[in-house]
Amino acid sequence: MSLLNKYKAIIAISGVIIILVCIRSFNIDHFKNNAKSLAGPSFNHSIIISEKQIGIIGKSILFVNLDKVDLPTKDFHNEIITVKPDSILNRENLRKIIKHKGPVLLISSDPSVSSRIWMILSQMGRHDVFILTDHPDNEVFKNKFRPDTLNRLEL
Repeated sequence: MSLLNKYKAIIAISGVIIILVCIRSFNIDHFKNNAKSLAGPSFNHSIIISEKQIGIIGKSILFVNLDKVDLPTKDFHNEIITVKPDSILNRENLRKIIKHKGPVLLISSDPSVSSRIWMILSQMGRHDVFILTDHPDNEVFKNKFRPDTLNRLEL
């Protein structure tokens, strides 16, 4: 009995921890957003805008230049930051993006880089992030499909 009294605090703390771990592990919503809510805007192309549509997303846009491409020629009088994609999670860069009141527009010559950064920022809870591209439907085949004629089976 004295052994139980001796370790009573340790047993109580570990019991509470076990209960909290069980509650957390049975919770189906571990992340802020589930995959379905993040993939939806990507599939319906609502995150991809062209230079003509910049005025539609609102005022006070934060332009995030990811690879030193030329910004749109129009003067939008908005904040512009240049960030290398590998340093997007630096505290200073992330603070500027998260604290900005208004939409964030990612600009890169490679749409896949912008898409990756969009996914990171969306997972962190930022919902008004858009990708600027000249080709809004960049998933279309750019080359004519030709079947492989060398791989035919001759019967």
